[in-house]
Amino acid sequence: MTFIKETLDQAQVVKVTSSIFFDAVQDFDAVIQEAEDAGKKKVIIDLTGVEMICSSAITTLVKHHMSLQSKGGKLFVAGCNPSVKKILQLLGLDKLIGVADSVEAALK
Repeated sequence: MTFIKETLDQAQVVKVTSSIFFDAVQDFDAVIQEAEDAGKKKVIIDLTGVEMICSSAITTLVKHHMSLQSKGGKLFVAGCNPSVKKILQLLGLDKLIGVADSVEAALK
């Protein structure tokens, strides 16, 4: 699994290139932490290339949402396919974490 980090004026973006399963969660957590530590108020996780996401990865998203929120920031997920978006909706996380159709939409 590869993560591509990008720094934009308004946000840190982490692009995930494939599905996130338990064996990659530790790396997923570390790369989000790096993005969070960069000091931007907005961290966007681009899930455009992700077909599936495990429960541990979802827990990681919630953890970083809470951390960013405590610092006055916000976590967004962008580009979710319908099944990943449905999981987030069923768990009520679409009301907690910002969910956008694209990175560009999350930047607004």
